[in-house]
Amino acid sequence: MHGGIVKGASLSIVLLLLCHGLVAQTGKRVAFLPANSKYAELENRVADRLIEKFAGRPGLTVTDRQSIEKIIREQNFQNSDRSSPDTAARIGKIAGAGQIILVQVDTGSYTAQPQKSGNTTTAVGTVILQAHARMIDVETAAILTQPSSSFQDSAEIAKVVDHAAINTPLYRRPASKEVVSNTDPKVVENNEWTKAVDAVSSELGAKLSDALASAPGAKVEPALVAGISNGSVYIDEGTSAGVKVGDRFQVTRRVDTGLVDPKTGKPITRTTQVCVLTVTSVDVDNASGTCKGGLPQSKDVAELIH
Repeated sequence: MHGGIVKGASLSIVLLLLCHGLVAQTGKRVAFLPANSKYAELENRVADRLIEKFAGRPGLTVTDRQSIEKIIREQNFQNSDRSSPDTAARIGKIAGAGQIILVQVDTGSYTAQPQKSGNTTTAVGTVILQAHARMIDVETAAILTQPSSSFQDSAEIAKVVDHAAINTPLYRRPASKEVVSNTDPKVVENNEWTKAVDAVSSELGAKLSDALASAPGAKVEPALVAGISNGSVYIDEGTSAGVKVGDRFQVTRRVDTGLVDPKTGKPITRTTQVCVLTVTSVDVDNASGTCKGGLPQSKDVAELIH
């Protein structure tokens, strides 16, 4: 141990996320992973909408996308086949999730074509979106459910009426075109994609909800103190494990009593309370706060106080 250690009732704590994994503190934890196919942009949009739909539900913690992307970078999953249940399960397990939901778009297209009826020509934009989501158990890599959804819709971009020329002794009028409607094509396209993503994510979300309700929760393990350096105490949980400002952790330690179990020959230990940590600042992979009580040591257990 080196550096100045703060003495007294309060000790500055820095919580650092270690690489061996993140764990949910309560309830179920789920992560969403875009498959990163040729429709990667659409998969990101659908995944984000699903996260919005599931975030904040009682008893459910949703791992944020930034944390998943960080795991992919740091664990060198960039070039891995995310559509593989084994790969997705490995990513989900590192994220501390019980299930990871792989979002994959099968078809995504938008076309603008003219449609003629009599003397009227209408430019119509048509969007088609088909996607599926695989809910994968991170412990077994088994696919628990695989709902799909499809959406197709068309919207008018512009309408033009052709007026034929009139040439009579009493009246003459040259041929002309009357623009009945004319909307910015990009606005129509963006609106159609928004409708498609909302519809598909809503249907997938409804189908996933039932399966998620009966899915097993993630294995819960307590956070451990990693050690002390320069007056800061490190433990292995951060925001990806659901840590929030204001959370409090009871830090405990197993202490040897000096006795031995006569049946097993193993030392008999007891749990002692060391301090209570209050989180005051949180980042993606670290947080900081103060600990009132004793001085934490490496491998002390930090459990969320509910």
